[in-house]
Amino acid sequence: MNEVKQYMVEFDILYPLEEELVALIPDQRTAVNDLFTDGVLHSYTLNIDRTKLWAVFQLENESNLIRIIDSLPMTRYMDYTYHELTFHNSLNMIPAISLN
Repeated sequence: MNEVKQYMVEFDILYPLEEELVALIPDQRTAVNDLFTDGVLHSYTLNIDRTKLWAVFQLENESNLIRIIDSLPMTRYMDYTYHELTFHNSLNMIPAISLN
């Protein structure tokens, strides 16, 4: 059985923003939404000046992480680094309490 691991990925968005990059935003959002739906992506954050993007992925191994990152439409316009995490907590990961 494969252990699931979490990875924090920091993307540096290369400037200037080219028209080609802007045109890929809808495809990127679709891919990101699919990764959220599949439970692979846990967070996705862009800074105010649009130069950095952070994402937390949950996958079996590093090679799957790199495969997914490389499949994202905008990756060729970014540099990235990643780190395996000990844990990543967020409010949406806590199960909802039912009062019924």
